[in-house]
Amino acid sequence: MKKEDLQDGLALLKQPVLPLVSMVQFMYQLSGPGAKVEDIIAGMTEPIETAYTVYPAPDKAIRPYLKQLQVLEKLQENELPEEVVDTAGQPVDAVTACTALINQRIMEAELETINSLLCAPCHCQLCCVGPEQDMEQAFFEIPLQAEETGLFALQARHDTPDTRCHAALNESCLLIDGHPFYQAVQQAGSPELFHWHNGWSMILPKNSSCPALEQSGRCSVYSQRPQVCRRPQIFSYILEPLEQGRRYMLRNSLLAVSDCPYVQFAKEEINAYAAACELELLVKANKG
Repeated sequence: MKKEDLQDGLALLKQPVLPLVSMVQFMYQLSGPGAKVEDIIAGMTEPIETAYTVYPAPDKAIRPYLKQLQVLEKLQENELPEEVVDTAGQPVDAVTACTALINQRIMEAELETINSLLCAPCHCQLCCVGPEQDMEQAFFEIPLQAEETGLFALQARHDTPDTRCHAALNESCLLIDGHPFYQAVQQAGSPELFHWHNGWSMILPKNSSCPALEQSGRCSVYSQRPQVCRRPQIFSYILEPLEQGRRYMLRNSLLAVSDCPYVQFAKEEINAYAAACELELLVKANKG
């Protein structure tokens, strides 16, 4: 694979939408009661230049995210059901919470497209397999929404008060029969599902693969694949979910997985993307 193979995805990385989102939010706040986000976007017809790029048609770039931006109008009506807290666990103000929720959802949607364009040319199965035998990591975790667990033909589902008091990567490890949970999964030799305090995940032990991965290398549930599989390996980490979509911690970060082939190719572009969006870039290895 050559960097030229990634040009479609790299082009979108160089035109991040979040700076335009910030402009819309700022203009909305200045507009006063009764303002409509759609009207503000409709007026953004002239090219906009930032320190990082030029947007020839900003209204067209931002319009796909109208629905997410209309959350601003709910804030005006005091209809924000989600809670956002800082790293100390204290609630942030309503404007900060609303801005973070909007930015998280818009960046998730934008990165879903970007990651898909970058991932396809790699023909990589990094996200679909557990650690190899000689790796230090004991397992790989695939976070799942509750409704996504039914996509996989797995018999072992761990959902107990004990599992719901832990997370896969907690320092205080969940024990099964007195042993770390991942040792039990490793002994079983196939992936298993766990319901943690922060939601469900599938644990892939060493030398295992996702049950949806076919021998041909294709995914048998590709059209219905989980959210996390649609967003490898550059993630919006503006908010960290704490309780199934109702409570979040403010992180203001972008997460990139360092052992992903296209992340290695696109280091410069990812750094610039994070800087343009005013986010801290966090880089970590893929395996759990």
